[in-house]
Amino acid sequence: MTKLSASLICAAALSFALAGSAYASGGPFGGSIYALRADPANAARVYATTSNGIFRSDDNGATWASKEVGLTSPHASNGVLALGASTLWTFDTAGQLHRSTNAGDSWTATGYTAPSGVLGVAFYSLAEGDGSKVWFAAGTNGLLLSTNSGATFAPASGLPAGQTFVSVATDPANRAHVIASTTTNCDAKGVCPVYVSSNGGASWSPSTLSGTLPATGGLFQHIIAVAYASGATYALYEDPNYRPSGYAASVLRSTDGGLSWTGHSIVEIEPPASIAVSPANSNTVWVDANKSIDGGATFAPLSSNGRTTNGTLVPTVSTVAVSAGYGTTPRLWLGTQFAGVFATSNDGANWAPSDEGLEATDIRSVVVSPADSSVVYAAYGDSLQDPSQALFRSGAGGAWSTSNHSMNAYQLRTVLIDPTTASSVGSTTMYAVGSGYDNSSAFYPSASFVRNSGIYKSVDGGANWVNESGGLPTSASHGVSVGYLRTIIADPRSCAGNSGPTGAVCTVGPLQTLYVTGSGRLGSGGAHPYRVMKSVDGGVNWADSSTGLPDDIVSEPTGCPAEYVGGVTPIVMDPADSRVLYIGTFAEAYDSNCNAIPPTIASGVYKSVDAGAHWTWSSTGLRNYDGSTAGASPGGSAVLDTLSLAIDASNPNTLWVSTNDGNIGFGAPGELFKSTDAGAHWTLSNAGVTGPDVRALLADPANAGTVYAASGGIDAADPGGVFKSTDGGATWQSISVGLPAFSATALTLDPQDSSILYAGTTGGVYSLVQSTDTDGDGVPDAVEDAGANNGDANNDGIKDRLQANVATVPAALVGSYGWHSGVANAARPALRAQVAVSDFFVKALPSGNGTDCKRTVDASMIDTSTLGADSVAHHGTYTYPNGIAHFELPQCAAANVDVAYTTASFGAGWTWRYYGPSVPGDASTIGWHDASSLVLSRVNGDWKIHLVNGQFGSYRPAAAGSILFEGGPAYNETIFTDNLEP
Repeated sequence: MTKLSASLICAAALSFALAGSAYASGGPFGGSIYALRADPANAARVYATTSNGIFRSDDNGATWASKEVGLTSPHASNGVLALGASTLWTFDTAGQLHRSTNAGDSWTATGYTAPSGVLGVAFYSLAEGDGSKVWFAAGTNGLLLSTNSGATFAPASGLPAGQTFVSVATDPANRAHVIASTTTNCDAKGVCPVYVSSNGGASWSPSTLSGTLPATGGLFQHIIAVAYASGATYALYEDPNYRPSGYAASVLRSTDGGLSWTGHSIVEIEPPASIAVSPANSNTVWVDANKSIDGGATFAPLSSNGRTTNGTLVPTVSTVAVSAGYGTTPRLWLGTQFAGVFATSNDGANWAPSDEGLEATDIRSVVVSPADSSVVYAAYGDSLQDPSQALFRSGAGGAWSTSNHSMNAYQLRTVLIDPTTASSVGSTTMYAVGSGYDNSSAFYPSASFVRNSGIYKSVDGGANWVNESGGLPTSASHGVSVGYLRTIIADPRSCAGNSGPTGAVCTVGPLQTLYVTGSGRLGSGGAHPYRVMKSVDGGVNWADSSTGLPDDIVSEPTGCPAEYVGGVTPIVMDPADSRVLYIGTFAEAYDSNCNAIPPTIASGVYKSVDAGAHWTWSSTGLRNYDGSTAGASPGGSAVLDTLSLAIDASNPNTLWVSTNDGNIGFGAPGELFKSTDAGAHWTLSNAGVTGPDVRALLADPANAGTVYAASGGIDAADPGGVFKSTDGGATWQSISVGLPAFSATALTLDPQDSSILYAGTTGGVYSLVQSTDTDGDGVPDAVEDAGANNGDANNDGIKDRLQANVATVPAALVGSYGWHSGVANAARPALRAQVAVSDFFVKALPSGNGTDCKRTVDASMIDTSTLGADSVAHHGTYTYPNGIAHFELPQCAAANVDVAYTTASFGAGWTWRYYGPSVPGDASTIGWHDASSLVLSRVNGDWKIHLVNGQFGSYRPAAAGSILFEGGPAYNETIFTDNLEP
């Protein structure tokens, strides 16, 4: 058994999926698809890059599986995925280049990291060349070439200096043929140069764009994608200024390898956009959801039959892939902005969703039915707008289906269940708010530009929905025009014959009074109404309820110089008095160049004591934006964005709020503040919170003083998590084992069993069945009691479950606790089979004069097969038969930690390794590292290591104030030193 002690003891848990557990398989599935790539050698195989990483299907898209083993920044993607002859290439979001030689089953970092700010130039910025060459269109850094399989890059020779390259492509039939496009040295029409090489970059020729291109006089017309076919080459040539209805591109054709081009079909696109050609007929071409059968001369849209989110709304297509077996079975896949993948096997006559296993849904609201806890609703809500499935519902066995009939919603931010109607699922009244479809718009035929407000109601448990917008203003181009809606709540005393604002809570409904928050009515400034709206008739009619919120400051009638309260996000009601409400706001400000600057207009928490009729600033003690002080603007100062609120059900004078700085960036832990005087004053209350960017707060209504906070995380080097306080926010403990780095932006509890916690993440819904954890170290008592020496693994005479700085994990119980993707069943999770030779424990103690380091959290064992091979030149490959430890030491400056493997022995060939960033907080430096410098001593299986906040050996930046470690003993049978074999 392994034991950790920093002078804390923690245990390690595996981070891969729990097999055979009492959990559903994950989901809901779908989400944002950046790019699809069909395997040219396998007709049934297709790859997808998504907002939650890279996936692969081997069965024509029927099922998908994550393919990220070895990627140093998993569960995120910038869309760059290049297919070579037998190799895949991708950049992770931190800029590290990786390659896979086994179809994505595992990845290896090449050692190259892209210059800062380069990625995102184009999804077609990477291409495999001939031999060991790799091409990289690196923006202002020019066209770069690697001749050593991506280990290093240098500027390609033979090209004019100082050019910005945005795309590069090579011919799969002849990798020495290269086409590269720029956005510099453009001519008077805005047409930018294209260069062609037929000899692997030894020499270049400028391409002649002889076809008639759109004479818009715009800038930066350039190739964004290339498709090769036998005897023909096609290019998608974007003109950002030519937008008859959104974005558009010219489709060009070349019969001489790109030296000259003809054709000028204009096709509407939505970036990133893609072009593909049939492997059986070079005259058949697709641009996203448009098809040409005459070599690109004309295009027609593909059928949308079966390709909708709710039977009506057709999502915007972002990418197309054509099966290598198209000539036999005309199979295509379309990836969408927010609605997953659709597939056809009959050339587009009919489509069907192709999402099973594709976990890329950004879930912003989760609720559980009070009538049946197996019914969980999950709302999709991205910051951008386009049709998505919007609302999912779990059913038998945790499987998900859409629950959006007649709901013309693009995205949703909050789902609300009226508990007075929930005697059965089918009788439940529900509400949802977000943004929806506007069919009145004539200005923008492309639906992706329409962002209509949406308030939706169902009286049958989500089976059917109607739009409720009575009394709300409209505009010619946006339909119902009250901005972007975020939160909806109901007054629990507002049923017929109610007993007043302080009387008994209704048990028979439906409830009639509701409040909705959002960004307010669109306009050029002034009062900015409808940031809060109120209905007293069950959502049928609405009225503005924003009096007292600050006016916008607009220095010009139009343009960027402006400052405004961008909107209202959370709203909570005093559980003892329905007249008392609190809201959280965020402010935005821009200079004359449209750059975001710190605002000065009053913002933060506002309070109403008259049921929303008037609001007053109630943010004393919250942190202000730099340059804003109390009294700087009428009614208060500009407070950092207040994006979540919670109120104590048993003591309504107690509230918590999270603040976030959206302009300056992140690095420090998420800030939480507490008020014990009904919002009059606030004090910092985030001791133990280590994750940045807290986006959700949840107060347990059945357990006074129990509060949860969800951190969305920044990246793999500064991950998010879920934190729990049982003392009213005085101290917090992370409960994040099993969550991805980009953790949670929504939380809810099962109303029938408060031990079951749900989180909405960028990869779907996760669930946690909480077990008794007396010492709050993240390892349940039952697990620690099963450890060595009858639960006293460090043999100090005290049970490990009673010591916050000692955590123990028996290898056989790894995976029996922590978060899992999907819906939790009533049964406890099944135990995972033993995956390590030895149990271990960790114990941590502060070093030097430190007095903190009082606990370890999230102790778990990591299966190194999920991290990729640890291979080092001249040293071979390290193996980890015992797994490696993962633990965090919050509020810890420096600590000495015992990581003890209680039944393992370590002789010659063993060393200590660390997996993480070599520079704390810098995801581009994540990988395997020699950590022998951290070892103070080793006695048998007990390794004592020294860790310091913000120094090598810790993930997080110094500002986080905590130490997050992942590593352990590695075995290498033959060690090479100084390039010589001993």
